Amino acid sequence: MEYKAYTSFDPDFLWGASTASFQVEGAAEEGGKGLSVIDVMPKNPAITDFSVAADHYHRIEEDVALMAELGLKVYRFSIAWTRIFPDGNGEVNEEGVAFYNRLINALIKHHIEPLVTIYHFDYPQSLVEQYGGWISRESIEDYRSYAAFLFKTYGDRVKYWLTINEQDHVVRIPSRLGLTGDDHYEQLRLGYQANHHMCVATALTIKTFHELGMKGKIGPAVSYSMVHPASSHPDDVLASKDAMLIKHNYLMDLHCYGEYSYSFQSYLEERDFMPAIEDGDLELMKQYPPTMLGVNYYFSEAVRAFPATEEFPIGYQKKSLLPEAEAGVFEVVKNENLAATDWGWEIDPVGLRLTLRELHERYKLPMIITENGIGAYDKLEEGDIVRDDYRISYLREHIKQVKLAINDGVTMLGYCAWSFMDVVSGRNGMEKRYGFVYINRADFDLKDMRRIKKDSFHWYQKVIASNGEDL
Repeated sequence: MEYKAYTSFDPDFLWGASTASFQVEGAAEEGGKGLSVIDVMPKNPAITDFSVAADHYHRIEEDVALMAELGLKVYRFSIAWTRIFPDGNGEVNEEGVAFYNRLINALIKHHIEPLVTIYHFDYPQSLVEQYGGWISRESIEDYRSYAAFLFKTYGDRVKYWLTINEQDHVVRIPSRLGLTGDDHYEQLRLGYQANHHMCVATALTIKTFHELGMKGKIGPAVSYSMVHPASSHPDDVLASKDAMLIKHNYLMDLHCYGEYSYSFQSYLEERDFMPAIEDGDLELMKQYPPTMLGVNYYFSEAVRAFPATEEFPIGYQKKSLLPEAEAGVFEVVKNENLAATDWGWEIDPVGLRLTLRELHERYKLPMIITENGIGAYDKLEEGDIVRDDYRISYLREHIKQVKLAINDGVTMLGYCAWSFMDVVSGRNGMEKRYGFVYINRADFDLKDMRRIKKDSFHWYQKVIASNGEDL
């Protein structure tokens, strides 16, 4: 649908940018911090680890001053669970508490809203060792207790909370659950049990949020994007619907409705993936749904039907980090209508509008974009210049689609680009850069860690100052 006139962004629209603790903070063994599953992952000799990252831990004031110069209205960051509770439970680490007080107070001083992610991949390793982590129901109360501590400690200044970042990715990537070994099937089975516990923990945390009289909004940050049919053949259309359910909607149906839909339950039972569910679990989810959604969007996918055969029976999955093919359901294929990034992620701004409409129509919740950006091989030129027109183009076209989604009736609270500064990518180190601010380091060379404003920094500064009119 095209419009003759476009709705302007609300005057209080939250223009922002995002990071995650383990990707920017560094100081992995400082300030009383305990080990997370990220810290104990086998080191990849091809890329940097997260021990120093962008050294944000030692540069809070400098970095927040840059955020203020950029004009951010909101900064989305995560709290490292093991900075607050080094063992995941038990004794509180006051140094960690003080660190986030400093960060939040600096943001408030510069009139920047803190948007806090309670848990973003870096699960306490000690809880894995104590009882198996998310695989055990003991994890539910430890998460709720940790979240409640954050509410009581920072809730006088924080109005917006994200419960779990990209839960579907956590349960499909064994290392993020603290799982080891090569039994892919068993890891998937355990992942669905962990997923159920995370949903119960989220609902219980939202219940605590309300019981404590917290002001503001709370909900998960979900990785969600449209899955297009590769053709108009009905089998491909069905494959796209099934892929949307298996990749995205199953999780939102649990969070928002407390339901394993009939088709998803059949999918789980056929593969013996159905988790153990205790009385009251689903009712708790129904009673305490999110009050907002964070949406992480980078690309869309196209799929075709993938009939099961003797060679590829039901249950077969193509081995990849995230689902790319599953016999009897779908197979991801290249979308010839779209350009792609250097890492093969297909660039689909209209897919963001479709994503926001789909979420709005299914769940009727206000949303904030919590991640949207492009990873690229940024080059630092003489004179401390980074020409990243490709980033400006990517963000411009996606922000246009956010405005069109608002015209479609979608309630949008704000937009946070990924990322404020260059972060250590989980699989590509410092080679793959996303930020408005260039961090002067390479994978194995800290250099001087200077913060250098890219061309996109100055562009986004104008976008924010004009409330999205000057794109």
